[in-house]
Amino acid sequence: MSKAKKKILIVNNNLATGGVQRAFINLLQQIEKKYDITVFVFSKTGDYINKIPSSVKVLEASSYLRVLGLSQRHTMKLGFKHYIIRFLCGVYTKIFSNHFPIAFLLTTEKRLSGFDVAISFCHSAEEKALYGGCNEFVLKRVGAKQKITFVHCDFLNYGGNTIKNRKIYRQFDKIAAVSEGCKRSIIQAIPDVSEKVHCVYNCHNFSEYRKYARKDPMNYSKESINIVTIARLSPEKNLLKGIRIISQLIKDGYSICWHIVGDGAQKNELTKEIGNYGLQNYINLYGNQENPYKYLLNADLFLLISLHEAAPMVFMEAKSLHVPIITTKTISATELVRDGHEGIVCENNETAIYQAIKGILQEPFFIEKYKQNLRSVSFTNELAIKQFNQLMTNRSKEACIELSRAK
Repeated sequence: MSKAKKKILIVNNNLATGGVQRAFINLLQQIEKKYDITVFVFSKTGDYINKIPSSVKVLEASSYLRVLGLSQRHTMKLGFKHYIIRFLCGVYTKIFSNHFPIAFLLTTEKRLSGFDVAISFCHSAEEKALYGGCNEFVLKRVGAKQKITFVHCDFLNYGGNTIKNRKIYRQFDKIAAVSEGCKRSIIQAIPDVSEKVHCVYNCHNFSEYRKYARKDPMNYSKESINIVTIARLSPEKNLLKGIRIISQLIKDGYSICWHIVGDGAQKNELTKEIGNYGLQNYINLYGNQENPYKYLLNADLFLLISLHEAAPMVFMEAKSLHVPIITTKTISATELVRDGHEGIVCENNETAIYQAIKGILQEPFFIEKYKQNLRSVSFTNELAIKQFNQLMTNRSKEACIELSRAK
């Protein structure tokens, strides 16, 4: 008789475009045959909804909780009541915090039960942002033998390292950090959870990256070094600093073109700054793209100069397409990008970033060297799946102590 599959509930806020959601879909595609999986989303919206495997059951919040998975503008589609509820919760959050709004919205949703494992795949938000709630939902509204949360951030620096959020993470049986750097960060923030924290790398769909990269790929001018960045246009991505650096490199006589794929709150500010420096012919903003991989395939370099990052999905995407990386030294950079072998990991200041790019421009043979190194790598999800399976089977140290006491 075959053993019954373990019943897993995985909770996320929505399936809109983003690194966390992409990692979520990739994981589902890798584990769907091994487990009996139910996905619960606050709002059944987003570009990835159609990528969920057919064997996975999908549940959507039926109450006002749905507003946590939508922006204020998109909430209007649910009706005026939902729009007002989200508006009032948003105002309260900006004045005080998101604690009460999330707690209130949770009470409007019925409880779920009967699972072996319940997983929150979305980390807690900053307290002034009406976002998240997945951790609280798993803790307060789900019945399961074991409860696990994923951390996709540099917990010390992302803005949500608060007394309230630290208390939330202490309540989980296990914490899955998506890199060793993320693991170190949350342990440093909450030392007493160190025995609960496990590293579980993100899964990737390498065949899909290659497939879409070859669909109408960008053909860049050979007269310039073409650098690509795929990122949200927001302050932590440090793009304004990048504009100043590109401007200086061009003044110094280097032929370079920077292609930025993504959208966000800083779009207008970046556009204005590009104009101020007269760089319209050297820096291109493409906005959000359904197929960002076509911009990577023929790029010379991938550039990420964020102030802080966890384990960017785009590192592995670029590497699997054999594009060398220049990145600032964030918590997982040296773990995910082998400095001097797959690209350059530099200090997080303007001079260091300038020197890293300049060094490549002066010695462009390094680009081909790094590309050759990347071509020799076999990219698989073997380690990530092994880590996830261990997460599902191994008890935490605390659970083992409690079990021994019960005996």
